[in-house]
Amino acid sequence: MAEVSSFRPLQLKELELFKQFRDFCEAHDITYYALGGTLLGAVRHEGFIPWDDDMDLGVPREDYERFLKLCEEEEVPFELHTFRNDPNHYRYFARIEDPSMKVRRTDNQTVEVSNAWVDIFPLDGMPNNKYLREFHKYYVLWRRAAYKFSCFDLGVNVEKANRPLVERLLIKVGMVLPVEKFFRLDRELNKLDRALKRFPYAKSDYLVNAMGAYKFREMFHKQYYGKGRAYPFEDTTVWGPEDYDFVNTQLYGDYMKPPAEADRNHHSSEIL
Repeated sequence: MAEVSSFRPLQLKELELFKQFRDFCEAHDITYYALGGTLLGAVRHEGFIPWDDDMDLGVPREDYERFLKLCEEEEVPFELHTFRNDPNHYRYFARIEDPSMKVRRTDNQTVEVSNAWVDIFPLDGMPNNKYLREFHKYYVLWRRAAYKFSCFDLGVNVEKANRPLVERLLIKVGMVLPVEKFFRLDRELNKLDRALKRFPYAKSDYLVNAMGAYKFREMFHKQYYGKGRAYPFEDTTVWGPEDYDFVNTQLYGDYMKPPAEADRNHHSSEIL
């Protein structure tokens, strides 16, 4: 079972949101997978990582679009926020939220107060040809960087450690120049959207969560996700990739070893 943490009230609220999302997906035959820290927590802690403040779930693109559409047509027990239905939602990926709990985040230039949330990421297809796949990867990274410039103060953690040199240089540019004036948020979101949808998920051998924290380290051959499997998670189960060992090793290396204290709570969150 997961250890007790200062984030426990937030985690329990997110667990409620997850169960509502899972039930909705099961009722409409929508596939989802636990991603990132949520999958790692399921494997290492059988629940939340004690210092984690959110849940990350991925939905194959075709099901992701259907999920968004169904939420518009039906009454759902959560709030759904996307850049299409909420002009204040600057993130590309969707969030389901519960406004009964507020959280302050101080990891970016601008302090943000948000509802308790669960992040829902689209899983997109990548080209089957390895050369085209590499070209498309760098194009998506450029579109992702342009989008980040368009919401620099809200969407970029300038204090994040261990960034690659290119990212550190881009962040220095963003801190010196008024980049948000040159990159308009709505326009960059739509360009990014078109780029990510370029290769249909159903026809692709590879999938990627390009908007995740690890970018293209979150690209995998579909064989590692397979049809998925259930993992114990708190008082329930969460669906995740079949080969959790390969996925977690690619993302974290020795994933059963917890990180140093300084590397925990990467969102710098505080429950209000």
